[in-house]
Amino acid sequence: MSDQATTAPVDPALPNATLANAGGRALVQEPRSALYYAGRRFLRQRLAMIGLVIVIILMIAGFGAPLLAPTNYADANLMDANQFPSHSHWMGTDTIGHDFLSRVMYGTRTSLIVGFAAVIVACLIGIPLGMLAGMKGGLADFLVMRLVEIMTAFPGLLFAIFLMTIFGAGVDKIILVIGLTSWVTLCRLMRAQLFTLREQEYVQAARAMGATELSIAVRHLLPNAIAPVIVAITLAIPTAIFAEAGLSFLGVGINEPTPSLGKMVADSAPYVRVYWHLGLFPTVAIALIMLGFSFIGDGLRDALDPRQN
Repeated sequence: MSDQATTAPVDPALPNATLANAGGRALVQEPRSALYYAGRRFLRQRLAMIGLVIVIILMIAGFGAPLLAPTNYADANLMDANQFPSHSHWMGTDTIGHDFLSRVMYGTRTSLIVGFAAVIVACLIGIPLGMLAGMKGGLADFLVMRLVEIMTAFPGLLFAIFLMTIFGAGVDKIILVIGLTSWVTLCRLMRAQLFTLREQEYVQAARAMGATELSIAVRHLLPNAIAPVIVAITLAIPTAIFAEAGLSFLGVGINEPTPSLGKMVADSAPYVRVYWHLGLFPTVAIALIMLGFSFIGDGLRDALDPRQN
């Protein structure tokens, strides 16, 4: 009798309800988090999974280059110069005898380091400024937006070239330059999200209960605004990698002996009609990086905001 009194009927069609046959009791499953369902939606997307596999393979090849590469990127043998792909050199050799597979792997590592680090710099600038403009409004919003307009007025590539001529070449310099020229999109996106969310009922209730503006921003606004920002960050990584390749191609990015995919493409230009592998393999590596992160970004967009499906 007590079992019947404590057992409530549960609709198995409900997402958070399950029936347990043992003892005739109905058990209610704990509700899943939004992150759980977003992860399931992401894992069901084939292109996102393909992009994730591509990026993982490239990260293993790049960051594992000191262990996996046949030689060090600086090792050269003039006797083996300009060899086509073979069993001894899978991607051939360049004009001074570098093993090209090793150069591509180390160049991939350089591109990934620049991509991740430059986006971190852009986030450290753009997200706080966007939160300041979106939360405060008024004078703070006016000043931030004027700064955004000034940055937008400069052509991104030309401004990056100008900064590189001031700071000089190098991995750390190019990370700083790309970060300084790519924070505008994140700032605008965060500002727009907070403008939309700051007048919601739960925010007004938090203010009425005495919560500070910082607490509201961190506990309520940022978690609800972060989904499109995560997507923008994911798509900003290949953009930063492409910017590094472009600057290195123009000769103002990363100098020798540090390998760079863009620099390798630029160096192959005089020889590519004959030694086709010098331009093909670094170009394919750049394309795969761009493709992988683009697929992941599209998958995250659909997973975090299923209304766009």
